[in-house]
Parts: sequence; structure tokens; C-alpha cells
Amino acid sequence: MFFVKNKQKGDTMKKIPLLLSVLVLMLLSLQQALATPPDVIVVHKDDVGNYLTDANGRTLYWTKKDMPGTNRCSNSPSVDKWPPFFNGAILSASPEMSSKEFGTIIRRDGRKQNTFRGYPLYYSSLDEQPGDTKGHKLTKAWSVMIPGKFHLVEKLYTGYSVTEGTSN
Repeated sequence: MFFVKNKQKGDTMKKIPLLLSVLVLMLLSLQQALATPPDVIVVHKDDVGNYLTDANGRTLYWTKKDMPGTNRCSNSPSVDKWPPFFNGAILSASPEMSSKEFGTIIRRDGRKQNTFRGYPLYYSSLDEQPGDTKGHKLTKAWSVMIPGKFHLVEKLYTGYSVTEGTSN
């Protein structure tokens, strides 16, 4: 009996370092996940104000041609100048926003596109590097996405809800 009792104690002692290793790996994974930068951030530029960019600092735009939840800019010349922004699910955002304010639509051309408060998001082909805002007010229809300009309106539909945005 004594031998069996010691053997069980020895097995338990061998498992402790393994359990500690697993715990340390879990903590390191959690730390790395928490250190991941947001998918979308708010930045400031004096001549523009606060506006949205992707995680790499590329400016995000919207157009007055679109309505919440729909995309009207899906023809080839427009897509070349204003590529849709799609990052998959927006899992994190700057503290000024919630990831719940972002969604995804399927465009008429079948591609997916992220939205902010219902409005489809785009890049501008004129922007050459992070921080560029060359597409802002280029025409009266396009602007950088200024989060303070849009309000969140929740519309309920059967079986799901859709977030719609309204601009001032």
C-alpha cells in the first residue's frame, strides 16, 4: 500500500510542471491578444478633424450615394477609384467606438464590405500612404468617415437586427 501511495504522489508531482507550463502559455496568449491593435481607429488631422482609419492608418471614406446597409458604388470605374474596405469581422475598435457599430454587407457585385453605423466604408485610390486624406471632399459625394457625424439607429427585423446610420 505504501508503495502505491508514493507512486500516486509522484505522478501528481510530475503533472505540476506540465500544468504550470500550460498556465503560462495561456497567460502569454491572453497578453498577446490584449496587445493586438484595434481593427479600426480614430485619428485626428487638423484640416479634417477626427476620422476613421484601418489598423494600418489607411483612411476610410463614405459616400452620400450610399444608404445605410446598401452599396451603390459597385461598377468597375468606381471600384477602381474607391475600393471597398473589408477586414472580416471588426473585433476591436478605438475606445471611442464599439465593435457593435460595425457590420458587413454583401455588395451587388457579390463582394463583402464593412460598414460603420450602417454606411459602407471605402479606401481612396488617391491615398498613397497611411495618413493621406486625398479623397476627402474631392467631390461633393465623398468624405472621410467622421464618427461624430453619424448617429446609431437600431431597426428590428424578423429574426435579426440591422444597424442603420444617419448623418447630420
